[in-house]
Amino acid sequence: MRRFFIIWFIITFLCVIVRIFGGEICVVPSSSMEPTILVGDWLWIDKLTYGARLPARWSDIPLINVFTWNTTLRQKDGRINWGYHRVGGVRNPRVSDIIVFNSPERPDILLVKRVAGIISAGDTVTFNEKTYLSLKKILDNEYASSFVRKKKIYINGRADSSYQVKQNYYFVLGDNASESYDSRSFGYLPESSVVGKVDRVLFSIDPDCSKFCRFRFLRLFHHLL
Repeated sequence: MRRFFIIWFIITFLCVIVRIFGGEICVVPSSSMEPTILVGDWLWIDKLTYGARLPARWSDIPLINVFTWNTTLRQKDGRINWGYHRVGGVRNPRVSDIIVFNSPERPDILLVKRVAGIISAGDTVTFNEKTYLSLKKILDNEYASSFVRKKKIYINGRADSSYQVKQNYYFVLGDNASESYDSRSFGYLPESSVVGKVDRVLFSIDPDCSKFCRFRFLRLFHHLL
């Protein structure tokens, strides 16, 4: 019995390590990335390429997060923030990469889109009256106060039309533009929201197929372009 618990503990520990640092599986419920990614595709989220995000609170740690199902503990955990930290990866996201990230408006939901544009850390972003609202979220994300008064833009209390960003930002789009909720709605995505990279379908189940076998054999380990 003791040996069983030791083996169970080791397997559980390894699963948690893989989930945090290696990757995880997710299923696609929407058509926003068709025809590249289909509804019912099961994807592997690669966390090694960009480097894994470290947990920011207890609820971010697999298995341990079951304790936050308790209302009181969940409320206490919601006030915890260990900050944003990421393990060094092979490279940063590039244009045309397909990435998975936390929704800016509902962080508990994961979205998958393609990178269409990049603002790199250290780049200077220039603001004007037309672009201010679309780029303001970048300032908000970096805790820089800003407002417009008499057609002038004020950043951190000074009239200024430019700002040097501290982290990478990505403009992401769905391949199925007419059905996609993406950066056209929520603006640039901060690097801290990126979970990982997707380049392969593990397997796929057709949810609309009424036949006995709904398994899409041609999608098995299908490489995404």
